[in-house]
Amino acid sequence: MAQRKALLLGATGLTGGFLLDELLNSEVYSEVTIYVRSSTGKIHPKLIEQLVDFNTLQTWVEADDIFCCLGATIKTVKTKEAFAKVDLLAPLHIAKLQLAAGSKRFLVMSAAGADAKSKVFYNKIKGQLEAGLKKLNYPSLYIFQPSFILGERKQRRKLEEFGISIAKFVSPILKGKFKKYLPVTANAIAKSMSHFAKNANIGAHTIPSDIIKNWE
Repeated sequence: MAQRKALLLGATGLTGGFLLDELLNSEVYSEVTIYVRSSTGKIHPKLIEQLVDFNTLQTWVEADDIFCCLGATIKTVKTKEAFAKVDLLAPLHIAKLQLAAGSKRFLVMSAAGADAKSKVFYNKIKGQLEAGLKKLNYPSLYIFQPSFILGERKQRRKLEEFGISIAKFVSPILKGKFKKYLPVTANAIAKSMSHFAKNANIGAHTIPSDIIKNWE
C-alpha cells in the first residue's frame, strides 16, 4: 500500500509532465500535489492541484518527497531577474518551507555545467540553486544534471534546437568526462527521478546525463 505523499513543482513543463504521470502511476505515492499558476485540467484520484503565486507563497503541504522541475527561459520571462525568480528563488523558498514542514527528500532538475561561479548566467543560476539546496541539509538530496533535453515542446526554441542537433551529432564521440554532456529525453529524466526517490539514500547525490540515459 502506498505510504508516501509527493509535491511536484513544474508539472506543466516538458519533463514535469512526464514526471507527473510517473508519480500518479507509481505504487509508492498515495497523493501527489502540484503547484501551478493555472489549472492543468487533469483529473486523477491521487492528484491535488493547487493554484499558487510562487512569489508570495508562504504555506506548505504534507509531502515526504519534493520534486522540482521548475525552469524558464529568458526569452519567455524577458529579464534575468525574472529568470532567477523561477529557477533559483522559488525552488529555494519552497525547499525551506517544506524542510521545516518535515519533508525528507528533495529531487531537483538542474543542468550539466551548473556552477555558482560560472560566467554563463544560466549555469551560474543553476549552480547557485545547487549550492543553496545543499546548505539546507535535507536528509536526502538528489540533483539531476541533464545536458540537452529531448522531447516535443509546446514552444519552439530555435537556439536550443540547434544545440540539440549538434549534441546528437557528436554523441557517439562523447566519452570519459564528456559523457555528462550526452543529450537525454525528458521521459528518461522523469523515470530516473522517480527511481531515485523510491530508492533514495541519505546525503547529497548528483546524477549526470550519462546515468540518466539508463532510463531511455
